Amino acid sequence: MSSHPSSAVESLELLASLDSVAALLRVVCEVSGLGVATIAEVTDQRWIACAVEDRIAYGLQPGAELDLESTLCNHVRSSHDAVVISDVEQNPTYCDHPAPSLYGWKSYLSVPVFRPNGTFFGTLCAFDPRPAPRLEQGSVITTLEGFARLLGELLAREEQRRDEMPGPRGDSDLQTLREQLLVLFEQDLQRPLQALATQDSQARDGQAEAGRLAGRCGEAADFVRTRLGLGLPLKLALEDGVNERLASLLATLQARFPDRHFNGDLPVLPAALRLDLPHLLQAVGALLEHAAVQSPAGDTLVLRGALEERSYQLEVNSSAATVDPATLAQLFQPALTQADAQRPAGLALGLYLAQEIARGHGGSLIARLENGRQRFILTLPTALD
Repeated sequence: MSSHPSSAVESLELLASLDSVAALLRVVCEVSGLGVATIAEVTDQRWIACAVEDRIAYGLQPGAELDLESTLCNHVRSSHDAVVISDVEQNPTYCDHPAPSLYGWKSYLSVPVFRPNGTFFGTLCAFDPRPAPRLEQGSVITTLEGFARLLGELLAREEQRRDEMPGPRGDSDLQTLREQLLVLFEQDLQRPLQALATQDSQARDGQAEAGRLAGRCGEAADFVRTRLGLGLPLKLALEDGVNERLASLLATLQARFPDRHFNGDLPVLPAALRLDLPHLLQAVGALLEHAAVQSPAGDTLVLRGALEERSYQLEVNSSAATVDPATLAQLFQPALTQADAQRPAGLALGLYLAQEIARGHGGSLIARLENGRQRFILTLPTALD
């Protein structure tokens, strides 16, 4: 069985070896609006900072140890619930707690970090001497919780690899994953962050950008889980509004790509379908978006559905988009993209995750070329209920 680090030194070295941790903590500060962010190992005996981003010269350093009982992270350890405080003076639960005056903060968050097997490692913690109104946005908290899950998965994988093969790593797959994560943290997430920073005074626009950021962070967590062989956390449920949600997706994409035409040809569903609807919408959205980017202005994109006795099938067809056959084999792989008129540079994960979502349902996603034009076929085994 894989053992976990048993000393502060091991935890510090382990997190320092993950190249993406520093980048992630920088993004945490920008997402939350807080000046200090840290990953702390929290046990029933100690609190120790394993990695730190300090933007306000607070003085917290990796290896610093705080009195466990004085920290709110100790409450997170025992309750497994996050603590989020946008302004402690206005918070009836914590306004009289000694921690704010002891450590000089007015805004604070602490999110539990679990390994995939459910064991508790510590917290993703951040704070600032000023209030942070951004912490009142639910989508921002969802984003930070996604970061905590991502940390737990990376941590567990690195622990496992160290147990199996102590010493420095030369694994090309792991190095590729780290490089891809750096692109996610330093490029992809920066765009919605910058937009969010400029729109804090406009609540509606800020919420929209925070929502997009949360969605991208969710994709990042799903990407890491699949790349590390952990699988997607699908939650199958009976859904009786599939067609309505797909129609809403088409309308959303029509607004994003006004010079394309999005049509739906969906079968009447006589009963509910058992599937993970949010992930299905994510997959179909990625297929339609890819087809829209590849197609010329004026093209018509059609989402067709078919219901068989044991399967539910969705097809995405374009009347004009053409594809180089040589690119078909790599179509569902994560790809570093260059900036163009349709999208900025970054890490393209949509088709990769769409295929993983299909596989997670026990289904398939394939791409075919017909007369040089691309056709996606997503098939899910399902039963009508």
